Amino acid sequence: MVVASRWSLRRDEQERAVAILETNNDITERKRAEEKYRTLVASVQEGVFISTPAGRFLDFNDAMLRMTGYSSREELLALDIGARLFVNSSDRDRLRRLLQEHGSVADFEFEMRRKDGEIRNILESSTAIRDASGQVTAYQGFVLDVTERKSAEGEIRRRNRELMVLNSIAQTLTESLDLRDSLQRTLRQLLELFSLDTSSIYLLEEHTMRRLAAVGQRFEYPLKAEPLDLPAEMLRQINAVHAKFLSTQSLPTPPAVREMMRKEGLVSSYVVVLWAKDRILGGLVVSSRSAREFSPADVNLLIAVGSQISSAMQRSLLYEEARQAYENLRRTQEQLLHSDKMAAVGQLISGVAHELNNPLTAILGYSQLLTSSGQTGPQGLEYADKLYKQAQRTHRIVQNLLSFSRQHKPERVPVHLNQILEDTLALRDYDLRMSNIRVNLELDPELPTVSADPHQLQQVFLNMVNNAVDAILEHATDGDVWVRTGCERDILFVEFTDSGPGVQDSSRVFDPFYTTKPVGKGTGLGLSICYGIITEHGGSIHVRNAPPRGASFRIELPQQARVATEGEAPRSGEMRIAPVNR
Repeated sequence: MVVASRWSLRRDEQERAVAILETNNDITERKRAEEKYRTLVASVQEGVFISTPAGRFLDFNDAMLRMTGYSSREELLALDIGARLFVNSSDRDRLRRLLQEHGSVADFEFEMRRKDGEIRNILESSTAIRDASGQVTAYQGFVLDVTERKSAEGEIRRRNRELMVLNSIAQTLTESLDLRDSLQRTLRQLLELFSLDTSSIYLLEEHTMRRLAAVGQRFEYPLKAEPLDLPAEMLRQINAVHAKFLSTQSLPTPPAVREMMRKEGLVSSYVVVLWAKDRILGGLVVSSRSAREFSPADVNLLIAVGSQISSAMQRSLLYEEARQAYENLRRTQEQLLHSDKMAAVGQLISGVAHELNNPLTAILGYSQLLTSSGQTGPQGLEYADKLYKQAQRTHRIVQNLLSFSRQHKPERVPVHLNQILEDTLALRDYDLRMSNIRVNLELDPELPTVSADPHQLQQVFLNMVNNAVDAILEHATDGDVWVRTGCERDILFVEFTDSGPGVQDSSRVFDPFYTTKPVGKGTGLGLSICYGIITEHGGSIHVRNAPPRGASFRIELPQQARVATEGEAPRSGEMRIAPVNR
């Protein structure tokens, strides 16, 4: 038991001391309560304090001592709170004003400087203690260190921001099939998010980089500029370590890139490697005109954005391939329909030609009888002879039509290129004259025979003539076609030159389905088929523009494939091919 004793002096009426009184009170419970209070205050994790308005601590618990980083109570008791603990003196002034006006504050946030200089985020909840006159004599309250909590909240906000950015960029990259437009908008978002100056996206094609999109440049650079060649060793190293984020300072950048960076005034530049599984698809280049380093979190976010860009580029490439495949399929179907139509036309031509043969035979017979009868005068004989010749010419045209419309198995026989050319031109003679197209022939009379399929060569020559006519009539109402044959260094050649405007892209004219003709006019397969036929014969076909004339197609066939004619002795080492009766 704890007893508190009080002594008092008792006096009589004359103020003389007559007795001493002793009063004893049991204060055990009060002592226990005070001890519990002190234990409670000492054990809580929050800092508990009492301080003066002037800025001195009167009392505090151990948690407050640890929070401030001081080693002894004496140090903290002697500390000037406003000058040493508060990072911003304005926070101390605002806190005192709030306590003066309202008497208390709850969760007042400020930055506190520990003894070692570390800055911590603190929440204070305190009240003002006043005397009988209403003057503030002390502050008492609790302080809580929320630095870790604010850091966690900042991390959560950062991650939320990253998710919002990734979601926004993903929406940008998926809402449009125009890849270049999507990439441009994505790059603008990156510039705003990371406070960058420029950014670009490049596509890797073998060992060269081609720029797809760019924003932030002060000068204009054409997107279809010359591709940038990359060292093969650099690509091997990037593949070996599967690098995702690189500084351009560590890379052997091409001279054109260094010149562009100098011209733009770029100081810091980094590359996010765009991967498609284990293949490098391209690169995202981000740059600043001042020194700049990225935090690990920013690097991870850039890599995540690069992954989305890679996916968008792959989708676009797959879509383009699918679209091209569909377009090729559509053209193939059109070609099949055209082939069916041509087969029907061939049957029609065959029937008409057979019907024409009967009256032509009668005309030939009667014209011969008229000539041999002697019943006509000189003028009549001249007319009968012209009638016979024109009937013979018509008969040859009908025979050519029949030959062209028949289905033939590929065969190699001795052929005269000049004869095939003349037969082919005879098929288009009427159309050529009606279209005001003049044909200029320069045929080598000594041209040797070659082993070839006459029907396939006729198909090639007819296609050459048709293309020449179409090219001329697209830009004029008349024109010329020059056809020349010859032999140079054991190579037989046939040249078709027209007076048209020439070819636009000589490197693609033999590609399947490539055509510059309007829809419904051509399928883009004619020259491709010609290329296949000539290649199968061991020859080659080339095209060039021949100013002031137009396009010039040159067909070359090796003379080694020529066939010895009857009675001609084969040369040494030359195989003799027996003539074929037709």
